[in-house]
Amino acid sequence: MNDSRRLLRGISANLVAVGTRIAVQFATLPIFFASWTVEAVGSWLILFAVPAYLALVGNGFAGAGGTAALGAASDGDMPRARRDFRAAWTISTVSTALLAVAFAGASVFILPALAGQGDALDLSDMGQAAAWLALYIFATSQMALFDIPYRVAGRYPDHIFLYNAASLCEIAVIALAVSLSDSFADLAMALALFRCLSALVIYRGSRRAAPQMFEAGHGPIRPSLAQLWRPSLAFMLMPIVFGLNLQGYLLLVGAAFGAAILAAFAATRTLTRLLDLVTNVTFGLQFYESGYIKGDRRAIQRRMLATTTLVSLVIAAFFTLGLLAVGPWLQDLYTLGKTQFDVGVALILMAAATLRNLSAAPVAVLAADNAHARMVAGYLAMSALALLLAIALGISGAPLPLVLAPLILAEASQFIPSMRRALAVLDWSSGDFIAALASRERFADISLLARKLARRS
Repeated sequence: MNDSRRLLRGISANLVAVGTRIAVQFATLPIFFASWTVEAVGSWLILFAVPAYLALVGNGFAGAGGTAALGAASDGDMPRARRDFRAAWTISTVSTALLAVAFAGASVFILPALAGQGDALDLSDMGQAAAWLALYIFATSQMALFDIPYRVAGRYPDHIFLYNAASLCEIAVIALAVSLSDSFADLAMALALFRCLSALVIYRGSRRAAPQMFEAGHGPIRPSLAQLWRPSLAFMLMPIVFGLNLQGYLLLVGAAFGAAILAAFAATRTLTRLLDLVTNVTFGLQFYESGYIKGDRRAIQRRMLATTTLVSLVIAAFFTLGLLAVGPWLQDLYTLGKTQFDVGVALILMAAATLRNLSAAPVAVLAADNAHARMVAGYLAMSALALLLAIALGISGAPLPLVLAPLILAEASQFIPSMRRALAVLDWSSGDFIAALASRERFADISLLARKLARRS
């Protein structure tokens, strides 16, 4: 696959991923509410929250292992590429299996509290659901891991398409399961078995895409294990940080301000989080394409960083203005007039989302070298401290926008270090970077890409 075709297919795949996330977020809740009680839906969401995050752990091993394996394959060292793949596979399989078992064990203590929320909830049924969800966690990590052979073959968009096709089909699985049964265990079983089937399909596809990655002859994997555990851990921690900055503030607002304010906050946050979809595309393109650069790699990465940063700034500015203009109407429509759009809350959330969006490109530069572990550790630590500050403000009776303000500090703790480190890695001064944002080359790059996308469509 030539570079231009792969890039365009990569953009298409990431846009499909955006559409998939929108479809999943906006389609699943109405399906649940159409068949289950409010108490049952709430309990399922709480039960499923941990597996949903743990299922993303496999993406960490695929990210770090794929970067290492692709680098080895590009150097013509296929035994080392296979060794890196096997090492990532081993780490992922063992770690996610342990996490799945830990979740199933922890559910013994969590489920009694959930079962007490409503007489219709069956503790035995929820226990069986937790066991099936442990399998769901494991199968999802395997689906993500087989991204590595696709990357080595230069066909990473195929994996993105397959992964998101499985997510879309899962909407139908959920609809069928909840319409036929009100059992949590039945739904969890359907989801887990479907993920196992999806993992098998992706596995077979990866073997066809890169059969050389499954051949014998890779040598001992201990050197690769030593190389990959730290960047793999960094990839693993990212969903935890996102969960802290998303679910943590949701729980805080509910505890400090009550259900009515929580409902309004959740609706406003859903609207502002649409900018995160752009963030995902920015990161995906910069991260994946960095592994295929030929020639002066750093010069091309500098060009990519400047272009994606400029695009992110423009999109964030227009998105913020648009949301302020139509946000009250959108939230009124989205919640059927039951909540009000708070401009102060929206501005805080948009500031945080903009910093998160601008962080995507520099983080991708570091992740493409498996050099982001220290930055992620700092991001996690500062996010935890920011949440503690927000809790203190909530306890003191501060207004909601002020309680949410520490979220900006948390996102700044990712943006500033990642941009500083990325510029250092690229041997680029901050002044030259800022000048490059407004150069003719930036607008030429954007214009060229737009023409290619227009021709493809």
